[in-house]
Amino acid sequence: MTLKLYVFSLLALVLYMSVWFAVARYRKRLDTVDVAWGGAFVVTALLVAIAEPTARTLMIAVLVSIWGIRLMTHIARRARKKGEDDPRYVEIAAKWKGNYWLRAFFSIFMTQAVLASLVGLPIIFAAGMVLPDNRWLFTAGYFVWVIGFFYEYYADKQLAQFISDPHNKGKLLDSGLWRYSRHPNYFGELLQWWGIGLIALQTSWGWIGLAGPLLLSILIRYVSGVPPIERRRAKDPKYAGYTQRTSAIIPWFVDEPS
Repeated sequence: MTLKLYVFSLLALVLYMSVWFAVARYRKRLDTVDVAWGGAFVVTALLVAIAEPTARTLMIAVLVSIWGIRLMTHIARRARKKGEDDPRYVEIAAKWKGNYWLRAFFSIFMTQAVLASLVGLPIIFAAGMVLPDNRWLFTAGYFVWVIGFFYEYYADKQLAQFISDPHNKGKLLDSGLWRYSRHPNYFGELLQWWGIGLIALQTSWGWIGLAGPLLLSILIRYVSGVPPIERRRAKDPKYAGYTQRTSAIIPWFVDEPS
């Protein structure tokens, strides 16, 4: 059943991302896929909850939908204010040859569909048979998710407020949650997915689902999350000092300059 759910989820995500690809082509902006990302997991969670309706899968569907819809709304607002494509995608597309949009379909949108299906593995494996001794993991995973949700929410809120103040132009946000981590929003996001992973651990094969949050952690820390942001700010001496004294993702004590 788990394999069937994964296949159905992957096919649904291919269709879902194809629709968003059409939107991106109409808007002529590849960063449209960032808006679509959160919703991809909502699709998976709802599909699993419909196929295997249990208290566990329904709870995960609620949690993932709250996270996904909030993330979609936040990124859509940010993209609308920006008014131009994200530099990450401009940098990627500059290396392409051949048909631009055909390459975008497979390299960006279909790749995201596959990645979303893998990151969403704990959603799939949560539909398995529950192990009696592991019931406490439901509560533990829920509380980890809640902490992560509010952490990400307030990190995004602090950043949005900072950017919206014209007096902060050219300044560095290193207060609030951003004092203890350079990317506290990513920390909150990862906590939520590890929380979902803990809930999935209730089931006999739930440990395989941990591959999802592990993959997301690697992507954010070493591939598509932290590195592009920090490459763009590498020449800023203020940010260079910030990286020296502040943890990348996990909040930690600040190493104050002497």
